[in-house]
Amino acid sequence: MNDAPLPPEALGEVAAGLAEVVSGFADEVGGAITLAEFLEVLGWAVPTNSEAIDEVLPRPLTFKVTLTGGERYDGDEPSRVPELNDAVFEDAGECQAVLAERLSAATGAPVTPRRLAEALLQVLRSGRIPLADVQGADIRGLTAEVPARRVPRPRPGDVLAIPARRRGHHLAVVLTRNHFGTALGLFEGRSPYGRLDPELRKAPRRHPVYTEESQIGNGAWRIVGHDESLLALFPADPPIYHEPGAWPGIVDTGEFGAAETAGGSLRFIDADEAREVGLQDGTYRSGYVAEHLQKILDGGEDRA
Repeated sequence: MNDAPLPPEALGEVAAGLAEVVSGFADEVGGAITLAEFLEVLGWAVPTNSEAIDEVLPRPLTFKVTLTGGERYDGDEPSRVPELNDAVFEDAGECQAVLAERLSAATGAPVTPRRLAEALLQVLRSGRIPLADVQGADIRGLTAEVPARRVPRPRPGDVLAIPARRRGHHLAVVLTRNHFGTALGLFEGRSPYGRLDPELRKAPRRHPVYTEESQIGNGAWRIVGHDESLLALFPADPPIYHEPGAWPGIVDTGEFGAAETAGGSLRFIDADEAREVGLQDGTYRSGYVAEHLQKILDGGEDRA
């Protein structure tokens, strides 16, 4: 199973910590954790800055489970992980950092995704992690699934994690792709682990922005989920804005400006909307280069 298993004292330390994570999950959602939910929490909380880790692990890291008899574990029940706040993930991240350090010390080498999965399998098979749907002894195999590098094509409903300069991530949802660009609905605040937690879901920014996809294509902005229910929080056809007198004698853009959708409709806006989007002070941009938008979200010179 493992070429270099965790020593008993390290196994006990990590198992005790992860049992506390399981307990914290139950306290938050009011029920015992399933194996699928346990692995989902760990996948979101993989260490990203540990010298014990061999490489930058994708987040979320996903796992494939094999049960006794070679049966594939699917975990078909709806996940309650999106209901969690950050405390459970912080605890899980600390436990996995300890796990990586203990495993690296035992093997004398940095930890690969394969080694991490093998060590987690050892913890699960110890029987010290109570699960709602599976006995630890029935878990025969656990592998980390690290996808081959490819250029993703964002779809409406894809959730993006945009790295923040100080720490964590800004979160956005892809709303649509049209001739204006790729429209993003942004959320106030930052996420330590690049996941759209319940507090961020309550804080959508009123006005979407248009950008291009270079930072998605090069992997700097990661697609970390897909949730089409988020689309209802934002306009279905996000507009761009035109200042008053943009086309004198050709198109009337009103006293304070106008909003144009990709579908071709034009509506006059009032002073409040003109001020909110930046038409009145000249900071409005109809679209942003993705790298520049990231700087703005970090508190740059313009607005988003």
